[in-house]
Parts: sequence; structure tokens; C-alpha cells
Amino acid sequence: MAPGMKYPFRPEILDALPEELAELFRSLEITLLDEICSRLKIADELNEVTVQDIKALRAHGIDLKSIEEAISKTAEISKQKLNSLLNDVVERNQKYYTEVIDLAHVTQPETLVDAATVDAIKRQTHDTFRNLTASMGFLVGNTMLKPARAYQCALDNAEMQIQSGAISYNQAIANVVRQLADSGIKVVDYESGHRDQIDVAARRAVMTGVNQICAKYTEQSAEYLETPYFEVSAHAGARDIPGKSPWSSHKAWQGLVYSTRSNDIYPSIYDVCGLGAVDGLEGANCRHRRNVWVEGVSERTYTDEQLEHIDDGLGCTFDEKTYTAYEATQMQRRVERQIIKQKRFVTAYKASGQMNEYHAAKAKLTRLNSKYKAFSEAAKLPLQWERTKVLYDR
Repeated sequence: MAPGMKYPFRPEILDALPEELAELFRSLEITLLDEICSRLKIADELNEVTVQDIKALRAHGIDLKSIEEAISKTAEISKQKLNSLLNDVVERNQKYYTEVIDLAHVTQPETLVDAATVDAIKRQTHDTFRNLTASMGFLVGNTMLKPARAYQCALDNAEMQIQSGAISYNQAIANVVRQLADSGIKVVDYESGHRDQIDVAARRAVMTGVNQICAKYTEQSAEYLETPYFEVSAHAGARDIPGKSPWSSHKAWQGLVYSTRSNDIYPSIYDVCGLGAVDGLEGANCRHRRNVWVEGVSERTYTDEQLEHIDDGLGCTFDEKTYTAYEATQMQRRVERQIIKQKRFVTAYKASGQMNEYHAAKAKLTRLNSKYKAFSEAAKLPLQWERTKVLYDR
């Protein structure tokens, strides 16, 4: 676009958008783990736990009210934050494309994207968030269990194993606590059966809504300006691995201008970038976006030379393994997931009174944090601690 005028939702900005909501759900996960595991602890650790002790725990039960309040509070806060985020995305798109239309010396439309279309996207995104809390649970074995049911299941297993003489209560509870921490809170898609960690599902729900709004503004602006051309965004560490489709390597086509028409002055956005394909532009896990290009008005965000050197200095050799810029970003995500998981173990062991396991888990978390920092610095990647943060880090 014009010099100094940048689309407000570049890849690095889009990456950060869902993190506050993802953190909110990670914090709910920690809260529920703490609530359940703390109630599996029996105060008298010196004497052997009997079936009667377990029956007493069962009679005492778990505080369903505190669980319901935690879930309800998270749902309400997420609703407010999501609404504010989506409204901001609409406003920033509207402002940007108003300026684009002015630069093209075209009369502004009465409405660029009608309110009904935006409201429909918002409703769908809010519905997805409501379904997160409705379908979430712990995966124990192959069974998804609601938080309160996970507690009862733990006691059932402990009672059965003690009666059979197989293992002690503490061993039985240690097994269950390990399972709960390993699982964390998952969300299941009942149509496909696919399961995700709750923060991953929250992040995806946010980005689906945001991308739909951005795409709608881009498409409507292009239609109004009668341009078939789009500039594709670019970022360091783009996917550079060849695959089955000709557009699998996103690094090869990022940052250039394309047309929705064949045999035009610019290459086809469908044939080269795979727009509309699951592994193409704006497909699954793609961070690239289209932006309207007005011939004679717009200016490239990146020169060919800048694109050629976009990954210079990135990537590294770490622990005797060499990583490209793309592989380094994937490794960074992997360690982030390991840190989040380890935080669950720290919480669960501490809450259930397994102090030896707690100290071992805490030490491992410290090592993972150090590895994350060292690897990110070696690969010259920004540290993104917000992707691992929970409100109740302990």
C-alpha cells in the first residue's frame, strides 16, 4: 500500500491475539487440577489407608460449587474478552480499508461489510467458546470424564485396587494423579472425535473468528475496488518443506502479488499459493494473509531481496542438531507445550501431597525453562513466555 501504511494484522500481530484467552483456559485447567488432586490427599500418611478412609472421602465428595464457579467465571471473562477482541478486529479493518479506498480515489461505500455478516461470525465464535466448557474433561484411559467424575473415578480405582491387594492407596492415587496431569483439560469434537488441549482449542477458536472477519473485509474491499489482485503477507520462519501439493512450501510464495484470474499480469493465487486448500494460503496453521492490491496505488511491503534474506541469521545448531528457521519455530512450539504440561504435573503432585514427585517435577520444569531460553536465543527467536503462562503460576 502507500509508504508507511501497513495492514494492521501482520503475522506477528495475529500470533499474539489469542494468547490472553488461551492463558485464561490454561489457568482454569490448573485450578481444576488443584481442586481435584488436593481432595485425593489423605491427611494421615503414617497409617495404611483403608477402604473406610476412601468411603469417607467419597462421602465428603468434591466441592462441585467451586468447580462450577471456576468454569462459570472463566466462561464469563472469556465472553467479555472475546467480544472486545472481535470488535477491535472489525474497527481496525474498517479503518484500514477506508484509507485504502481513499488512496484509490474511489467514493466510500455506505457499508463495506454489513453488520449482519459480522454479527454472524461473532455469534459462531461465541458459540464455539461456549462449547469449550460444555465438552471439556480429563482423558482417563480412553474415556473423557467431566472434572467431578474424574474425582469419583480416581476413588473407584483406588478402592478396587486396595480391595484386591494389588497396590496401596498412595500408589493408586499416584497413578491417577499422573493420568490427570498428563491429560490436562481436553476438548472433544464429537463429530470427528478429535481431541485438543483446551488452550489449543481456545486459540484456534479465536483465530478462526479473526481470520473470517479479516477475510470478509479483504474480499469485500477487493470487490468494491474491482481489483483481482492481492499481496500475500510474509514472515520469517515460514514453512519451507516441500510436500505433495505445489504450494506446500509457503516460503516460496510469500510476500508477492497474485491474481484471482488466470493468465494475468500476476500469477494465480490459486495455482501458486493454494488459496482454499487445507495446506495452502490461509489454510490449516497458515499464518499468511491476503491484502488488497490496487495496481498503480499499492507498494510492496517486501522487496524481492528482502524476501530472499528474510531468514538470514535464523535457525541454529543446538544439542548437536541443526535447525532451519522453520524447524526452529516448530521446536520452540514443542518446548512450550512441554513446559505447559510440566506445570500441570507440578500442580497435581503438590496438591495431592506427593512431595518427592513434586520436587522432581519442579526441577524438570526449571530445566525446560532453561532449555527454552537457551534454544530461542541460539535460534535468534523472540522469547514468547506468554504462550506458557498461567494466571496461577506456582
